Amino acid sequence: MVRACAPPAAVGAASAAPSARDAAQTKRSSSRTARVLVLGGTGRVGGSTAAALSKLRPDLSILVGGRNRHPTLTPHPLPAPAESVDLVVHTAGPFQRAEECTVLQAAISTKTAYIDVCDDTDYSWRAKGFHEQAKAAGVPAITTAGIYPGVSNGTGGAGPTILTTSFLLLGEDELLRDKSKVQKLVESIDPLVRAVDGIAGERVSMRIDLECSNGRNTVGLFTHKKLSVSVGYPTAAFALSVLEGNTQPGVWFPEEPEGIPIEAREPLLECASQGTSNLVMNKPSWMVETDPKEVGLGIYV
Repeated sequence: MVRACAPPAAVGAASAAPSARDAAQTKRSSSRTARVLVLGGTGRVGGSTAAALSKLRPDLSILVGGRNRHPTLTPHPLPAPAESVDLVVHTAGPFQRAEECTVLQAAISTKTAYIDVCDDTDYSWRAKGFHEQAKAAGVPAITTAGIYPGVSNGTGGAGPTILTTSFLLLGEDELLRDKSKVQKLVESIDPLVRAVDGIAGERVSMRIDLECSNGRNTVGLFTHKKLSVSVGYPTAAFALSVLEGNTQPGVWFPEEPEGIPIEAREPLLECASQGTSNLVMNKPSWMVETDPKEVGLGIYV
């Protein structure tokens, strides 16, 4: 069940009163009756995540909180219903140059489990700075959960927030350092991107090369025919894993075993890979590499 909620309002300081860790755990006692708030749910990543959650777990109660038709670039704090939800999924980017982790702080104060789709190194380490607070409050939290970082921000199917992220990452020019100017630039370019997507499609591929501590090299490949769909299932997979109690209190990166334990990773990857046309995990490079041929205009087959 998916329901929309009103535009978010700030959470007052009074909601930050501490409670016992077991109280926070009781709040998430049953993922079967869980309520999930997808913040930024009217955007490309958030909307896809809400749709994926609804398909994977139709028993969940999913609330969607989003911006209005004239969005700002400042992530919202939690909306008023946050205290009654079991998990907040923060997809209201862009995360680049965000000064505060307001949503994470609000989640900790309300004893609400948390994940975000942050794709910015500075923001993710700022979020890690709240590890002890989250641990003391009994709140499990994962930052950088989802398909990002990894998928090119310039691929087809990118929504306005992803386009904004692309420009902010290119911010050597003064224009691209000003968020308000970037937003106006995105508003003018977005219709063109939509038109190109209609012709070229939005297939996306991602390759991960990993050098292990034992000197072994391994490769992972991920290919999906629609970026706008593929961004939702990985985020939903992390959300479900947290709801199932796999994440310990604290703020974790996905690769940390306290965030996603080893035994929980296979079902997570199975969930995250729904709809992929090619998924290769933990293979040596010689098993997956080919000799691509350019057919023109930078297109290889």
